[in-house]
Amino acid sequence: MNLNQNPFSKPDIDKLIADEFNEDMWRILRGRLPCLETSSTCLDQLQSLSVEGSPLLRELDSRIQEANDKIDEAKKRNSRTVALSILTPGLQYLLGLPPLPGQPQQRGFIDNLFGILQGNIGLINGLISAIGVPFFRATQGANEEANRNAIAISDLQIKTAELQRARAQLADTTREKVALALVKFDESRTDFQISQVIASRSVNQFKIFERQYLSGDSNTETYLSKINQLDRTKAQTYTSWAKLRRNLFELKLLVLGVKDADV
Repeated sequence: MNLNQNPFSKPDIDKLIADEFNEDMWRILRGRLPCLETSSTCLDQLQSLSVEGSPLLRELDSRIQEANDKIDEAKKRNSRTVALSILTPGLQYLLGLPPLPGQPQQRGFIDNLFGILQGNIGLINGLISAIGVPFFRATQGANEEANRNAIAISDLQIKTAELQRARAQLADTTREKVALALVKFDESRTDFQISQVIASRSVNQFKIFERQYLSGDSNTETYLSKINQLDRTKAQTYTSWAKLRRNLFELKLLVLGVKDADV
């Protein structure tokens, strides 16, 4: 309770208690929402919380990450496939083919490798011939397995782009819903505040009329009509309060999620 610092001023205990009670009630109703003002700063905070906490958006982020991981792995495998398609014929050439029956033993891997290191032109030409065609096919995109892998990678990239578009659309929709919910709440808050003022004045007016009625300055029919009118005013205040709570719950549901909407 915040009392006035001036020692000569008389604190209005009833007013202080009422103010503290209203502030505590409002704090409880607001829950974990950081703010509830119709300002760009507050709206940005609420929208950021809503997007960050959205289970659907987190699921989309997870799927996008999985797809990107698969694309990276597929690209690595495809690079290895292209490299193997180029180097395998050269390796087979260096290893040497097994001799046919009745033919002399061919040079082995060590012999061929040693010969290339010594500058044996025939072996070098043979090695170039062995890897030349696969290298040319790879540079021209004619490797069938690599092309199949590239098509699979392209399909994954298309699906990832679709997921990213869906994610962006969902995030925009979420931000728009939060903005609309904040506007609805602010309108209901204004309506409730006005209805409280009207109800307070109506109560005071009825008290004045009740004293007149008790003193004999009015009739019972008019008195009952005034009671009905006051009841309608109170009912309107309660309706405004219910609308305020409902709109606040919807906003908290969008921003905080189901678990924290009642907090």
